[in-house]
Amino acid sequence: MRTFQALVIVICLTGGLWLLRGSVFFWPDRGDPSQGVLLQGFSSQLLGAALLIVAALGVMASRQAGRGDGRAAPHAWQVRYFVLIMSALGLISAALSTGERGPNPDSRARVSEAKAQNL
Repeated sequence: MRTFQALVIVICLTGGLWLLRGSVFFWPDRGDPSQGVLLQGFSSQLLGAALLIVAALGVMASRQAGRGDGRAAPHAWQVRYFVLIMSALGLISAALSTGERGPNPDSRARVSEAKAQNL
């Protein structure tokens, strides 16, 4: 389980750093992968910040579990953890709401090429 947790932390960290640059990222819908949200610029940076917070949450949880004394986490730690989770969820929601909804950008080019050939 610790290996999986470390892998998720590293993926969130590298993905968050990559998205913080404002890189273009297409997030497909679950039901129809040809549709989704195109994240670029500010919306991409919001998602990157959320992923970095998730990585920090993973580190916090693993350090807390590593204490090994069997006691519950201190109240202040629990409050910080909750605030960070809510912040990450808020940033993800903001990224998805500010992103451009529509078809996959890769398929947009094919559709416009097909229309040009039919003319």
